[in-house]
Amino acid sequence: SINPVTRAAISIEYASLRHNKHCPTGMYITPSTESMLVWDAVLFVHKGYYAGSVLKFVMSFPDNYPERLPTVRLLTDVFHPLVATQTGLFNLTARFRPWRPKEHHIHDILHFVKAAFKEPTLDKINEVDAVNKEAFK
Repeated sequence: SINPVTRAAISIEYASLRHNKHCPTGMYITPSTESMLVWDAVLFVHKGYYAGSVLKFVMSFPDNYPERLPTVRLLTDVFHPLVATQTGLFNLTARFRPWRPKEHHIHDILHFVKAAFKEPTLDKINEVDAVNKEAFK
């Protein structure tokens, strides 16, 4: 069973996506039917290098969320410096180092994921954060 604090935090985060500008434009999210610790999502990229891409991803919450950062794993194959080639794991620590549970929220993660597919953010990625060195070049 899910820790009550985690259950409450995830429920509040999901409900907050209704607020203006919380859920990025072109991104759609739904909790998995199997577990509230997993959200299924899709991002439609309209501009930049990845324009026309439809990127499916899964956000998974640890049992002790919000103390620990969730993970984002892309299900769509994508050549990107922050996406591990073998696993599809998206390197969130490039932006959330350290994760601050009182300051950082799911909408911050979603906006970072979207921004990472646009030039300004892509151009600022540090090599140390690039989990796909080939895509970093």
